[in-house]
Amino acid sequence: MLVASFDASVLRSTGIEILNQLWANDISAELAVDSRSPEDLLSKYRDDQHYWIVIIKQDSILKVKTMGRKEIQDADITISQLLPWLTSEIRDRDQRDGISDRVKLVRHTSQSNASSAVENEQEVRLLVAQTKSKKSNRRNLVEQAQVRAASLVHSFLDGPILVIETTDHVLDLIKETRLSDADSWRKVSQSVTTAEKRYIGEIHDVMKNLAFSNKDNTRNSFIYNFRTGACIYYDLGA
Repeated sequence: MLVASFDASVLRSTGIEILNQLWANDISAELAVDSRSPEDLLSKYRDDQHYWIVIIKQDSILKVKTMGRKEIQDADITISQLLPWLTSEIRDRDQRDGISDRVKLVRHTSQSNASSAVENEQEVRLLVAQTKSKKSNRRNLVEQAQVRAASLVHSFLDGPILVIETTDHVLDLIKETRLSDADSWRKVSQSVTTAEKRYIGEIHDVMKNLAFSNKDNTRNSFIYNFRTGACIYYDLGA
């Protein structure tokens, strides 16, 4: 799905909120570049293969265009209706096209790198030892590896999420810290302004509390910067 608006400020606020909502529900999507009109937008993405384009209109009403299906009329819906509508459309599309569940690797890209979101079959390389082990069907091994990898990644989502407001530079500094290394957090505090030092201390305290309360459950966690939409993985056990 391509998320677009002809108002640059709306695109970078409501558009990013919609994008994060789609990503959180495993829907491949990207943010469009600035465009002046529907014609301008479609000309810029003529060679892309988006199944839907959602255009944010006034009063947060969304116009959803189904690409390549002239018999399907554009849908005018609210933001709260987008996910239910999209879930139903995806189900109908997959049933119509005979698409079964597949394990895929989805890479989400931002507008800043000027490339499209990519959804590809996950690459698997098979290296078999030179022994007289029982031969196995290569396709079965590939599918088993994909399923186990997906299961492992999905288990990470059991971890807690801390939502903060800062710059991505500070978020990158936090990413390099470890809860077992107080000096690493001290370096972050020394790298920010005086006004931010207290906030960094509060973030550190919350992460320590999360580590303690989840010590018997998981060491996986995430920190989401709602100011920019960036998110990092954080190991509570490191």
